[in-house]
Amino acid sequence: MKTHLATKHGIYGATAFQRLIVKKTGVLISLQNLCNYLEKKPKMIPLQTMELLITALGCRIEDFCHITPGSYSLPSIPKKLSCKNTPLSKRASKNFPDPEDYKP
Repeated sequence: MKTHLATKHGIYGATAFQRLIVKKTGVLISLQNLCNYLEKKPKMIPLQTMELLITALGCRIEDFCHITPGSYSLPSIPKKLSCKNTPLSKRASKNFPDPEDYKP
């Protein structure tokens, strides 16, 4: 992202990038977050933030972000994502309240 900002937009720092975002979108992203995006390889960027960055830069996500398939080791038995796979120690301890308890 840093190279894209410098070569395509002449932006070399987080403060200038922040000003551009505010000018183009009217939204202020903290300097700390922008520094994290520019200096480190972010583990995640919320889609709403990504939309702001793309709007401010007038580009497409492919211009500075390349997403490739990850490598996953396949278990012998496929796991379903559900509460059944959550260990009992990690599940909520209380059940939802019964609506019958709130009737007059």
